[in-house]
This record gives sequence, structure tokens and C-alpha cells, in this order.
Amino acid sequence: MILQDTLPACIPQEFGHVMPMPSSLADRLRRLADHCAVPGIIRYVVLFNALVFILHLLAPGYLSVLELNPIAVLHGQVWRLLTWIFIPETLSPFWIFFSLLFLFYLGDGLETAVGAAKLTLFYASGVILCTTVSFLFGVLGDGASLGRGNTFLNLSLLLAFATAYPDFKVLVFFVLPVRIAWLALFSAVIMILSAMGQPPVVGATLGAAFLNYLLFFHKDLRGHLGILKSGTVRFAAPPRRRSSDSTSDESLHCCEQCGRTEISHPELEFRVTSSGYEYCREHLPKPPPPLGNP
Repeated sequence: MILQDTLPACIPQEFGHVMPMPSSLADRLRRLADHCAVPGIIRYVVLFNALVFILHLLAPGYLSVLELNPIAVLHGQVWRLLTWIFIPETLSPFWIFFSLLFLFYLGDGLETAVGAAKLTLFYASGVILCTTVSFLFGVLGDGASLGRGNTFLNLSLLLAFATAYPDFKVLVFFVLPVRIAWLALFSAVIMILSAMGQPPVVGATLGAAFLNYLLFFHKDLRGHLGILKSGTVRFAAPPRRRSSDSTSDESLHCCEQCGRTEISHPELEFRVTSSGYEYCREHLPKPPPPLGNP
């Protein structure tokens, strides 16, 4: 598939919206996330996928050393808890290039939309959830485990990208232009249908990937569903009005990312995205980078 240059406004959300929390705690989590951020994290994933593919060409049996095998992990091969996510979705010499190129662009676009900190937390959380579920099924279940988990993690990246850029278009089979939101929905349905009839660990690991996506992007998804239900596209939302009994220190504007208001920082200017979320000029979301931009 080929990416087109249709660049809609992105619709990210701050990771602190997963559950209400005091602003001081939210600030601490943001600072912690900033310290743990890995800029270009998906680029590193793509690089390791490419290296594993080359090793597979040189030594076809090498992949069995990287797969998640709970019994082998319990016998000291702890690297399998991480290396299984670097096994490519496809081992076809033709399709591997397009698969990794698409993954590369998904990562760059998501990092532009939500920042390196949130993307790092999102991907790391997905790795931990999928690894834990597959490992526990292998140890406590009938011994079956999911040796490779890259497919489910990449699906969660596709869903997140489609949430941030729902109108972005790709050329399926180099010919058919399709909105990435529909492509993500179709991929999710196909993955769910494929999991039916498989060992329970497959559906459980897929569920872990979906859960991770919802933890970080449920608010944006709910906003999109609200727009579809109303049948209208909301390009801007009016500022919140003060009620007659509101206090004098209630703000009209509040940045979704940093939490600053026109009261705490009178010099700031605020803008509203198409999802209705409000941002200061400093944290206003940017469109994804053009294809081919390093």
C-alpha cells in the first residue's frame, strides 16, 4: 500500500486522561514520561525487525531462539520476553519492505501527534500486556503460548494512528484510495475473525492489545463516535460558558495537554481542534510528516 499526501488535522489526547487525577500527580506522571521517552522508538522497532529478517535469511532456524516460550524462559532464556516482538509479521522478501515502511510511517505520524513520551508509554504498555498474557497462558494453561506478538502490537499502532488521523488515505494495492480509519476497522475485524477457532492465548493476547489501545485513546475514540452519531463534523467547539453561580476564578479555556488556563497564563492563546479538544498555541497538534521525511 502507498500513503497519500492527504494530511488532516490530528486529534491526539494527553495520556493523563485515562482516569481523573490531581493535577500535581498528573504533572509528576508527565515528567516521568518525559524522562522515559524514547524519541523514534518505532524506528528502532523497524530496525530490529529488519535485522531479524536478515538473520532469518542467513539462518532460517534462528527465529525459534527469539520466540516467546514460557518453559524456556523459566529455564533462564529471559531474552525471549522481549525478542519475540522483533519477529516481523511477514517473512516474504517482497512484502517485508512495504510492511516495515508502513510501520515506520505509523510510528513517525503517531510521535508527531502525541509526542515521544506518550508513544513510548503506549508501546511499552502494549509489550508488557501482550507478553504477560501470553506468558501466563503458557505457564498456567495447557502450555500453548503465542510465539510471536508483533502482529497484535502493530494492529494497536494502526488503530492509534487512525484515531489521530482518521481522514488520512492510503492506496491499497497501489490503486484503491481508502481512509485509514476504515482500513484499521477492517484489519481489526479480520484479526478478530482469525482468532476464532485458535487456542485461547491468541484471543487473549489480541484482547490485551485492544485493551492497551483503549487505555490510551478511549477519549478520542469516544469523540469520533459522538461525531458520527450526531451526523455532523465539529470543526470547533464554543468555549465553556460560566454558569450563573460559578465562581470568579473559573476559567473559560484550558489546554488539554499542559492544563494551563487564561487565568493562570493570561498571555496564552487557545485553539480548538476538530474533536472539540482545546489546546494552547504551544501544544496545538501538528499534522503528520510527509512520506519520506526522515
